[in-house]
Amino acid sequence: MASFERFEDMCDLRLKPKILRNLLSEYVPNEKQPLTNFLSLSKVVSTISTHKLLSESPPASIDQKLHAISKSAVDDWVARLLALVSSDMPDKSWVGICLIGVTCQECSSDRFFKSYSVWFNSLLSHLKNPASSRIVRVASCTSISDLLTRLSRFSNTKKDAVSHASKLILPIIKLLDEDSSEALLEGIVHLLSTIVLLFPAAFHSNYDKIEAAIASKIFSAKTSSNMLKKFAHFLALLPKAKGDEGTWSLMMQKLLISINVHLNNFFQGLEEETKGTKAIQRLTPPGKDSPLPLGGQNGGLDDASWNSEQLIVSRVSALMFCTSTMLTTSYKSKINIPVGSLLSLVERVLLMNGSLPRAMSPFMTGIQQELVCAELPALHSSALELLCATLKSTRSQLLPYAASVVRLVSSYFRKCSLPELRIKLYSITTTLLKSMGIGMAMQLAQEVVINASVDLDQTSLEAFDVASSKNPSLTNGALLQACSKKRKHSGVEAENSVFEVRIPHNHSRSPISLKIASLEALETLLTIGGALGSDSWRESVDNLLLTTATNACEGRWANAETYHCLPNKSTTDLVEFQLAALRAFSASLVSPSRVRPAFLAEGLELFRTGKLQAGMKVAGFCAHALMSLEVVIHPRALPLDGLPTLSNRFPESNSFGSQKHNTPNLNKLNVIAHDGDDLGNRWLAKADVPSNNAIQRTFDSTLPLQESKRLKVGNDLATVVSLSVQDHTDIVASENVQQADVPEKVPEESLGPVSDKDVTAPKDGYQEVVSGTQEGKDLAISGTQEGEDLAFKDSLMEEASIGKKIESLGESDDDSIPSLQEGDFLSSSDDSDSDIES
Repeated sequence: MASFERFEDMCDLRLKPKILRNLLSEYVPNEKQPLTNFLSLSKVVSTISTHKLLSESPPASIDQKLHAISKSAVDDWVARLLALVSSDMPDKSWVGICLIGVTCQECSSDRFFKSYSVWFNSLLSHLKNPASSRIVRVASCTSISDLLTRLSRFSNTKKDAVSHASKLILPIIKLLDEDSSEALLEGIVHLLSTIVLLFPAAFHSNYDKIEAAIASKIFSAKTSSNMLKKFAHFLALLPKAKGDEGTWSLMMQKLLISINVHLNNFFQGLEEETKGTKAIQRLTPPGKDSPLPLGGQNGGLDDASWNSEQLIVSRVSALMFCTSTMLTTSYKSKINIPVGSLLSLVERVLLMNGSLPRAMSPFMTGIQQELVCAELPALHSSALELLCATLKSTRSQLLPYAASVVRLVSSYFRKCSLPELRIKLYSITTTLLKSMGIGMAMQLAQEVVINASVDLDQTSLEAFDVASSKNPSLTNGALLQACSKKRKHSGVEAENSVFEVRIPHNHSRSPISLKIASLEALETLLTIGGALGSDSWRESVDNLLLTTATNACEGRWANAETYHCLPNKSTTDLVEFQLAALRAFSASLVSPSRVRPAFLAEGLELFRTGKLQAGMKVAGFCAHALMSLEVVIHPRALPLDGLPTLSNRFPESNSFGSQKHNTPNLNKLNVIAHDGDDLGNRWLAKADVPSNNAIQRTFDSTLPLQESKRLKVGNDLATVVSLSVQDHTDIVASENVQQADVPEKVPEESLGPVSDKDVTAPKDGYQEVVSGTQEGKDLAISGTQEGEDLAFKDSLMEEASIGKKIESLGESDDDSIPSLQEGDFLSSSDDSDSDIES
């Protein structure tokens, strides 16, 4: 009847023991059943991880009968695995060891705590047994690493865990001394790294032995380049075993001495012998003996190494990688970094360009120089990585050596031409700008701008055909044909002519990776010191970034559908290049500057197009860029609407809300908008309804002079035209100007004596009115120089006062606002005719 049992869903707990037993019967072999399919193990591991088949629920949370069934299934699973581990057949033993590692990760805490010691001893026996096969030893290293990782989560087993881990050191050293395979060496290094990170105390009694064993592997001629890097990484972690400053400093000193010993041999005949000797002497503290380098007295150089430039460079690169890892790895104790020695080593390597000095020419043949020059790019690459690690580890503490670093980076920028090295040089520059701030930006700005302009040279870019930009939905065949349209052929082309597929940026002088690095450097420069370049390089950088972003995105927004037919071109590279170009261009728009961004309109159009047409990654950044540019588009969009205090206390200035974008000095009134501003609240609490004169006296001290103001009276509408001295002409239409009852023609009797020049005044309905203080209200405006010298008021406040003056002609009875008198209308000069708007 069990076959007819029904389950609620796929999460039913009754399913777990049944699925686990099915895996045991179908995929896991036993003592009598042979293993037929090794690929079935991936099915077993995937099913166990997906359904959590080995995670037993606590007895109190489920039914006792179900708990007993689940426990019985897991017991059978563990018993089968232990039987496979102890099997004499290597394939079955390998299966059991692999599944034991999975069990250590997936089983319940109670079962692991009760069984880990038994599992550890079973796995350790295979490491100690010389008769065990290599695949069994490799699997044992991996499973022991999984067991120790799980064991580190139990705080009450730390002492026992260190005891178990220390049992592995001597068997591992014995394996390192043997001629082991690369797969076994990789498993050993992974296990050693796990131990030094989780249980560093296990190395205390065997620290020197494990250091010598690893150093011998690094200096061995049989070690591959892949394993050299892994051994170097573990050697950088080894000082964690003791955790004190002296151990770290001693390891760093040994590494630097070994590197210089190798360089003395490699640069023999290319530099003076005293240079290498002085470099080693600087590494020895005064009054102390120099420690032996790694690998013994000669720094690990054997007879084969003296005649192999490639072997020397591979070792030096591994040792430099070890040094870089030590610099960027965190330690418990405070350490002192030998910055001067590191920079001297980097400078020694970067200054070597393979040229042969005249004094040293008799000591080196042309073949030796050729071999050295072939390996120098790899050596320079390792030196740049070491410099970058030094900068990351010291950051702003590099200040005493900042001048040396700037000089080194600038000089190497001028002579470096390989794209791979220039990419790392841009990364170093970016790190310098981020860590040292605006002071470093002032020193490196010109160097970064000049080199980035060369690497982003737009003349070398190959764009798509115009048709592809106008029609982005071209078919694959049409797209390839459009890419090759610019290729010129001589003579009559045959029907079956061969066309070269031309891809954007594929044949340019600079690869895409180098362009991305240069764009990131420019973005960092604009972020850190954008305001410094307003008068020197800023304009050229903004223009360069606009051109680069436009050419990178116009007509060919990168997405998976566009370039899936081009096997040699990665869509990821195109997406990353467009993102780098857009990020840098966005930084140029929002970076601090003394003037408004010159290419704001082009940027908005580009980002809007990318938001709609680009792939998800590029479109997402374009949407974010548009949001960032809102501050640039509306820098004075302050929340003045909906404030009853403002409207109640200043009923005459209701037009402020509609004209706040055109008032450059309205920020002093914005204090009212912040309810939490105590100063503004106290000022409002004591404020009375001001008169026009009070308002005007307030703005006399805050607002700039205006060039001219005119008032057109007619058709029941008053319009103020304000020509600012600083900005362009702003025409502001008032929404609250009261209806004026001023007649178009004023009787001459009411104006007093009239001169001859008054007769020439215009009669087309345009009058010039001045809004000023009580003392200067009798002055009039003319278009001459005398009128320009008068202090005019802002257009908004003039609106408020003009409405009251016009009302006072015939309707207003308010004594606080004076009515127009005969002296308010004065004659204009003859030159004012040219200034009158018609």
